Amino acid sequence: MSDVNSRDQIRQAVDMEWPAFEARHPNLAGLLDQEAVIEKAHTQLADDPEYQKAMDEATALGMGAQAGTQMIRGFIQDWMARLLF
Repeated sequence: MSDVNSRDQIRQAVDMEWPAFEARHPNLAGLLDQEAVIEKAHTQLADDPEYQKAMDEATALGMGAQAGTQMIRGFIQDWMARLLF
């Protein structure tokens, strides 16, 4: 998966998760810049071997963009939960 596609899918996943994150943690969400969160998620996930393996497998299986975004969403949910620790 290209870096541009990966970043776009991470952006879509963060956009899907942001309202729930904002509802659970309104003060923190108010302090965070969503674009900075997307960039940090992209950087950290790019270094995550489990994420890389999943993306490589998705590419090999020819998963479409929608399926890829849903898979990335799971990684983003976990990653955003760890923002608090």
